[in-house]
Formats: sequence, structure tokens, C-alpha cells
Amino acid sequence: MSDDEGKGSGGGYRIELAKSKQAACKGPKPCKGTKIQKGELRMGVVVDFRGHSTFQWRHWGCVTPAVLSNMKKKHPEVEDLDGFEDLDDGFQAKIETAWQEGHVADEDIPDSARKGPDDTNEDEDDDKKKKTASKRKAAPRKKKARA
Repeated sequence: MSDDEGKGSGGGYRIELAKSKQAACKGPKPCKGTKIQKGELRMGVVVDFRGHSTFQWRHWGCVTPAVLSNMKKKHPEVEDLDGFEDLDDGFQAKIETAWQEGHVADEDIPDSARKGPDDTNEDEDDDKKKKTASKRKAAPRKKKARA
């Protein structure tokens, strides 16, 4: 996607307050799929879906350091983010702080994104499944001899 494609002037990213509570967070587990409530600060990435540009939204608190780094590569100045100028000073300050520190503030992370003690086993199980699957792919298959 070129810099002029996508919605708005942000070159692929937009920051705004949610206009409704229809969008589901596309952030990491365990928050992925939870609804972003109307009025919550959210960050969107322009994606192409069936020939149309649309946004994939995530809670501001679900913006990972890697995503933030990608945003900074595209926009060295936080003021260049689409929607930034429309936010009040308090939200702008949150975003500027995250921009400088390389991560969102802990208090901005929604409860739905916080892993509980039960969630850690789930991640470990997922990692084990991935390792087992990659071992299967790496090991050459032996052909059975036909009688």
C-alpha cells in the first residue's frame, strides 16, 4: 500500500475515540475479540479486505511495543498520526508519552488484556503445540513399503 492509499491522511494508522461499540479488538490474546466500548481510545490499521480498505481496531492499551515501533517508522512525529489533532489534550499526552517511551502506560491496558493466573497455562500449551507441529514439519516422512 502506498502512502496515499487508505483512509485519512495517516498513511495506514488512525487514532480516535470509538464511535460505537461494534468493533472488536484485534490486539493480542486474551483481549483479542473483545468489544471496544464507545468513547474508548482506539488505534486502527488500514487493511485491504475484499478489495476495500477498512480498519482493524485495537484498544489503545493493546498497542504492543512492536506496533508502536512500526507506527513510529511510518510517522516519526506523533502529530502526523491521522486523528491525533482531533483528540483532547489528555489523550494526546498519553499518546506522546507512549511515543517517547516505546510502550503504552500500564494504566491504559484494559482489564480484558490482562492475563490471569489461569491464562499462563493456555499460552504454554499453545507454545507446546506449535513446537510439536514444527518438529513434525521438519522431520522427513518415511514411506511405507508396499507388500
